[in-house]
Amino acid sequence: MSRITTAGAFFALSLCLGAPFLGAQGVTPEEVIRQAEQSVYPDAFLMHASLQTLESRHVVSTMVMSVSYKRGVGSRIELLEPPRSRGIRFLQKEDALWLFNPQAGSDEAIRLSPRAAFQGSVFSNRDVGDPQFSLQYDMRITGTESLDHPQLGKVDVMLLEGTARSQTVAYSRVKLWVRPGDYLLLQAEYYAKSGLLFKRAVFSGIRELAGRERPTTISMVSFDQPARESIMTITSLSEKPDLPDSLFTLAALTR
Repeated sequence: MSRITTAGAFFALSLCLGAPFLGAQGVTPEEVIRQAEQSVYPDAFLMHASLQTLESRHVVSTMVMSVSYKRGVGSRIELLEPPRSRGIRFLQKEDALWLFNPQAGSDEAIRLSPRAAFQGSVFSNRDVGDPQFSLQYDMRITGTESLDHPQLGKVDVMLLEGTARSQTVAYSRVKLWVRPGDYLLLQAEYYAKSGLLFKRAVFSGIRELAGRERPTTISMVSFDQPARESIMTITSLSEKPDLPDSLFTLAALTR
C-alpha cells in the first residue's frame, strides 16, 4: 500500500484537540475505516499475491495465490504455487471458511477455523479471506500520534480501535494507524481475548495500483512466535465490481 501528503491545518488542530475534534469535523470512525480499507483493497477485486514465511529470517515456505473478493458476498482463494498445492481452493463466506482440494479424491469441502494459521503462515485464515475490518469490528477514533514507518519515515497518524462484533472473528480487538488526508492504512495490531498483543501488520511498498496509491506489501509478525514473519506481496490487483455472486458458493468451489 505513496501519495505523500499532509492533512494541513485540520490535522494540526486535531493533534492539539484529539479525537473529539475529529468527530466534531464530521469525520466518523465508520468513514475513516471504510476509507482506510479502500486504500488497501477495492470493494470487489481480483488479486495475485505471493506469501512468504520466514523463521529466524530464513525462508521456510513460499506460495503464490489468486484471490477474488466481493464485499458482503465472500472471497475465494486458489493456490497456484508450489506445484504440490496447486488447485487447492478456499471459500470465505459469512462466518464460514471452507477448503477444497481436488487432488484429495473427494468432492466435499472441509470447514476450517477462521482463527487458524493460513497454510502455516503468521496470517490467519480470516486475515487472508476477509480483509475488511468494518464488517467485523465496532470502531472508534482514540487519538493521534507519530508513527515510524519503514518506507515513509515519521508520519502523523490517527489511531482507531475496534472491538469484535462476534466470537467468530480471529481477534477480539484491533488497533489501526491511518494517515489522515488520504486515509492510508499503515499499521495494524491484533489482540487476543486475554488483551495481550498477538500480532502486528505493517503496510508498505506503497505504489500506484488499481487506480490509486496502495500498500503492496503486508508484513505480519507474531508475538507468541517472535522468530516467525510472513510477508504478503501483491503483484497485481484489479477492481472487479462485476464478479458474479455465484463464484462465492460451495457449488462453485467444488466444481
